[in-house]
Amino acid sequence: MASLTTRLSLRPLLLAASALLVATGISGGSTAAAGGTAAPPAAGVIQPVRTCPSLASLDLASVDARVERAAPVTRNGRDFCDVTGYMSPQTHFQVLLPTSTWRGNYLQQGCGGLCGSSVVSLDDPSRTSGYQVPFRPVSEGEMVVAADDQGHAGGGGLWAKDDPQLRVVFGYTSEHSMAVTAKRLISAFYGRGPAYSYFDGVSDGGRMALDLAQRYPADFDGIIAGAPANNWAALIGLLETWQARANMTAAGDPILTAEKMPALHAAVMKRCADRNGVLRDPRKCDFDPASVRCPTGANRDNCLTPREVRVVRDLYRGPRDAKGRHLYDGGQPYGSELAWKGWLLPERGDTAWPANTFGPGLGLEYMRYLAFWNNPPAGWDLRDMRYTKKMHDRLQRVGGIYNATNPDLEPFRARGGKLIIYHGWADEAIPPFGTVNYYRAVTRAMGSTATTSSFSRLYMVPGLYHCPCFQPHDGDPATAVQFLPQLTDWVEHNRAPGTVTLPVTFKTTGEPLPALTISPFDPSSPDPAPAGLNSNYRYVGLRTVYRPSNQLWCEQRGRTMVCGPEERP
Repeated sequence: MASLTTRLSLRPLLLAASALLVATGISGGSTAAAGGTAAPPAAGVIQPVRTCPSLASLDLASVDARVERAAPVTRNGRDFCDVTGYMSPQTHFQVLLPTSTWRGNYLQQGCGGLCGSSVVSLDDPSRTSGYQVPFRPVSEGEMVVAADDQGHAGGGGLWAKDDPQLRVVFGYTSEHSMAVTAKRLISAFYGRGPAYSYFDGVSDGGRMALDLAQRYPADFDGIIAGAPANNWAALIGLLETWQARANMTAAGDPILTAEKMPALHAAVMKRCADRNGVLRDPRKCDFDPASVRCPTGANRDNCLTPREVRVVRDLYRGPRDAKGRHLYDGGQPYGSELAWKGWLLPERGDTAWPANTFGPGLGLEYMRYLAFWNNPPAGWDLRDMRYTKKMHDRLQRVGGIYNATNPDLEPFRARGGKLIIYHGWADEAIPPFGTVNYYRAVTRAMGSTATTSSFSRLYMVPGLYHCPCFQPHDGDPATAVQFLPQLTDWVEHNRAPGTVTLPVTFKTTGEPLPALTISPFDPSSPDPAPAGLNSNYRYVGLRTVYRPSNQLWCEQRGRTMVCGPEERP
């Protein structure tokens, strides 16, 4: 990919957001993007200097944006100016500006999946996790909060089919554009920019978070990247599709269904969880699916048939080629089994599978409409997928738009930025092993563990799922997750986070446990000795995907989009 330059013809009326931002000379962060130098921390409440409705006529042409509506609203018992609009070409946004409670800071929220929604949340700081607990300054209206739809409305990937520009907006420009636009609105409404700017995102939002630290290091003072989907091309194109293909008969029917998961999970926990019912690190687990094989000729929900044993093994190991080489960082982690329902497994009798399960459905949309410059033929489905190193490398050609795998965070560190990454060890949607690989690559790029820990932390949370998707809990154990207090304290008071305590709200087994205590992950620590199916991965992209300057930058030149590895001017 290092020598790739791609030219793509676009519709003449569309202008690339990235190129326009370059042309206007707008930089990120709370300096020029806010219309001046960064504002000092506020001693108290900051009042607006103009009315809310007047923002509807604010001229944002210099940042390629337009306000469509600005109206007073009440949320959580607090008063806001609710501003909605769009950024060229069609990225819709929402910004909530407190009218009597703002204390000077800004929070931008990420999204999930292929996005398509711009609605902010005052209760979930990331807006999409489903488990982050409210952060008081957000829920009580002390921060400006904003979000966007990443360039399109609605779900699925059809919007990207014939529009490379919208792929670039989704891939990396939308969040920078949102930061620039929101800070301009803040400056206009309050007469000053934010003192500190924060970003909180999970999943695709975690990918956005890392992308901002890598591509736009001046946009935010503090960033939370939760369960980041940063190795996007291999994750969505290979892992998510593999989870269906590994479970598919020649006729396209599922072999393994969700009814088997309670017994499988219980067996895993019995083998590998500690006395408190916590599976601390799936890499240390040596559970063998064959240990719960059904008696010959039997097929019950409390055991696995021989074919199901094979499927479970393949899910734990992840996508591989014919030579056994791993095409992604890993597979389903031990301890995640209860979360497979709905994400990758159907219930018995489900005739709409795999398109109606989230992971394979996401992979199908990606492969059809976003993965290649030239889309596959109409009618392409998951049975047409080939799991080869050639396919892995081919996906990386356009993956450079979406991937957030550049480990060189020196510009972000040098500016004083702080980064907290966290990931659940039981994440069924984005296996945690890729985050470990990325953070180790950051440490190599930064030169030492000490330099890396001077501005960043990684927390690996035992038992945490990707989300409470299709089940009532966010993990086993389920926890109340929050990292914004630690991040804001680090940014504003230079108090680096250490061990964190997360209250336990549910678990299936073991002695009572009120909370999990989690220390920062040490990237210099070696992997545990190979034990079971979550160890000894050998990802083919380990040295090529996680490297400096591996991302594509695209620029509009007349009617042509030019994409290459060099950074924008």
